[in-house]
Amino acid sequence: MRAYHLETPGTVDGIAPRETDRPEPGPRDILVRVRAVSLNKRDLLILNGTYPLKAVPDVIPLSDGAGEVVAVGAEVTRFAVGDRVASTYFPKWIDGRITPARIDQPGATLPGMLTEYARLDENAAVRVPGHLGWEEAACLPCAGVTAWHALTGGEAVVPG
Repeated sequence: MRAYHLETPGTVDGIAPRETDRPEPGPRDILVRVRAVSLNKRDLLILNGTYPLKAVPDVIPLSDGAGEVVAVGAEVTRFAVGDRVASTYFPKWIDGRITPARIDQPGATLPGMLTEYARLDENAAVRVPGHLGWEEAACLPCAGVTAWHALTGGEAVVPG
């Protein structure tokens, strides 16, 4: 399978394609055949080396993507083969306030979505509604977090 890696930050030419083995899902992982990805400003900041969270060397870029589940680990309960899913922007931040232990992001400190197949923890994906196309679904992870933050400032939503 083909995956792209950020070999040299600072320029698009620093992103290089590679042929690698298709990953296998671990016990709590899903394997997603990526159908669409989207590029957001955060991805450009990572590429330029100006994002506050530094990318790990050789990371697969892009946080946002959507595709279909093609394999599931033995302990997966949230998804089945054939489900349509999108990646999440903060896959380790399930609830509560954000902490340093929950700050990891695909395309920075975790492998991103610029690949033919992405292995994700089942908690690092959300179901895509049937009325959305792949491209639409791939644009939601970063935009969704931005909208949520605009409404809440990171705090719980309250009446009024």
